[in-house]
Amino acid sequence: PSDPNVPFPNDFVAIVQNIFKRLFRIYAHIYHHHRRDVVQMGAETNLDTSFKHFYYFCNEFKLIPEDQMKPLEEITNSFK
Repeated sequence: PSDPNVPFPNDFVAIVQNIFKRLFRIYAHIYHHHRRDVVQMGAETNLDTSFKHFYYFCNEFKLIPEDQMKPLEEITNSFK
């Protein structure tokens, strides 16, 4: 809500978790099917940095369960 006097809806966390789950699927698709294109464009560092920030944000606020992040486990393990 834009008005500080209006409370967030009861299902706000569930909505945000669903959005972030979908965003994760986009990252997974890019890494699995378009990584070569990203490298050719010279944007690999940008993609990795963006995903790293996304990953840490998801972990900090527990938005995506670890088991659902398995498709990019090799990449996320390099962050630790």
